Amino acid sequence: MIIIISLICIIGIILLALLGNIPHRITIGAILIITLLASQTLLIADTHYHWGTELKVTSSKKTIYPLVNFPGSNQILVYQNINQGKEQKQIYVYKSSAQSHKSQTTYSNGITVKLLINQSQKNASRIKSVSQYRYTNKADQILFTGIINNHQIKKNTVSFVLPRNWFVISKTNLVKAGKDIKKNTKKTVSKQLKDYLQEHPKEAANKSAIQSKENELLKKYTKKTLVKYSKN
Repeated sequence: MIIIISLICIIGIILLALLGNIPHRITIGAILIITLLASQTLLIADTHYHWGTELKVTSSKKTIYPLVNFPGSNQILVYQNINQGKEQKQIYVYKSSAQSHKSQTTYSNGITVKLLINQSQKNASRIKSVSQYRYTNKADQILFTGIINNHQIKKNTVSFVLPRNWFVISKTNLVKAGKDIKKNTKKTVSKQLKDYLQEHPKEAANKSAIQSKENELLKKYTKKTLVKYSKN
């Protein structure tokens, strides 16, 4: 409506300029100019203050799966840095199903990414929240027709909610962690297992107990190494 009023004022001013014999031409012109300025001021102010609107948040949640698994059910959310300094952004890589061979990505350009790590839930998830301005009534929507307020997005947020066995690791550090684990795990776990059996000699004849302890040590060492290279 305000845009229509502005257009009417502009057309009126043009006609007054073209037609010189209109009565009270100066008065009408002044009224049209004041109305035009007032309507434009309202339009500019509304794009800032968003009168007649409220913020509504819509959210969607999806379970995500790791691109990479390590021993002991240690799972990885991989990211890669793009650019440097203040312009640095991240691409997060994961899968939409455990059986999928295709990766999914979230690029942090233009959105806020939150990493909620060490959560108590069983499965990892990606929650997308969109904050939008919505007009609260029809009158305001008609009044400010043509302005981008309605459905204008204020903020996009993606939250990765990750259980305790998930780690957020860059692509570069993931390669380093893999080499570290491959090189040192067997030697470290063997030594720890040997020390354990020396302290608990009765367990030496129990193959099941030895296997269980070895798995436990493997899981702990892997986790310790991943923590070293992760954002956790």
